[in-house]
Amino acid sequence: MSEGKQTWTPGRIIIVVLMLCVLFAVSTLVFVSYLITSRDTGSTPKKPAEAGMGPTYSLDTFNVNLADRESRHFLRATITLELDASALTKELQKREPQVRDIIISILRAKTAEELKDGNATAQKLKEEIKSRLNSVLTSGQVTAVYFTEFIVQ
Repeated sequence: MSEGKQTWTPGRIIIVVLMLCVLFAVSTLVFVSYLITSRDTGSTPKKPAEAGMGPTYSLDTFNVNLADRESRHFLRATITLELDASALTKELQKREPQVRDIIISILRAKTAEELKDGNATAQKLKEEIKSRLNSVLTSGQVTAVYFTEFIVQ
């Protein structure tokens, strides 16, 4: 054998493979920890108001006839609005007849079958109420709509 060449013995191969495995494990750990910390440090913007965190405004119970043609059904619902600012409470008090009219119009356009479809339908209804109310409000926004009572008969 010549003096300048090293031979690859099984022991050396095992050591190199183990070193590569350790290097891979350490680099994976660093990468995963980087991903976790970048998510926690606010790389994605958070919503300005978390659900359940803002002031609320409770409305009286709604009793409305539904849009069913073949039979008579009605809805009894109690709604609480979550607001982005306390100042919106005064505007809602002044506009309560308008707010109630908007909500009644939305609810009366639904059928019992639509309202009995489940959570997805309820979520759409909440979004529709929120959107329509926010289109008329000037001193703030409704951030969430909560049904504290929802009975279809």
